[in-house]
Amino acid sequence: MKRLAGALAFLCLVLFLLAIENRHAIEAWRAVRDEAVPAAGRVADWAGRLPSGAADGLSGLRTAVATDPGIVAADATDAMLAGEYGPTDEATRVTAGAVAFVGADLRFDRGETFHTRPLRIAAGREAFVAGQTYAGRWGAPADAQIELRRIVPAAHGRTVAASALCGGATPGVVALLHRQNQVDVLIFRARTVVGPDAAPSALCGAWSFRQR
Repeated sequence: MKRLAGALAFLCLVLFLLAIENRHAIEAWRAVRDEAVPAAGRVADWAGRLPSGAADGLSGLRTAVATDPGIVAADATDAMLAGEYGPTDEATRVTAGAVAFVGADLRFDRGETFHTRPLRIAAGREAFVAGQTYAGRWGAPADAQIELRRIVPAAHGRTVAASALCGGATPGVVALLHRQNQVDVLIFRARTVVGPDAAPSALCGAWSFRQR
């Protein structure tokens, strides 16, 4: 019954957002689109409280679909990482080689290109998978800004290809930490919701590069 209520609530949410064209509705829809798993879970919990009257009506629904206030949206006006970077260690040299940041693309020496779009900015203190934080992995400050990007198809109607950098699986998200002349990179499998609930196996790998 709770699952049915959750499904109906989600449908009502979509209709509600379509009916109200304002900035807050659009941002709520983006939150559901980009972080669908946690948002759907919160909506289901809200729907489950409806019979008891503890769901707080539409204000409760808005709270349910809101993203974590600690999450900062990537701004289109932010300076774009650009240039060529070489590997800083042997593991990076062997598996990835060098990388060039061209617009929103990551172009690797091994012939792979990832087309990306902004997802969000995470803090160094945040966990990217269960039990691991960016700060701990990279020795970065707790307030370091980690750029998360969604890996997208090169053209409409196409799909993201499987990648050797992801063990033959399809990559879905890339995390970038840019410090002076160094860039650290994490790549995650497709359909991963990067965060403390993600399984460690969702991480494809980690690489470090230095500007040439």
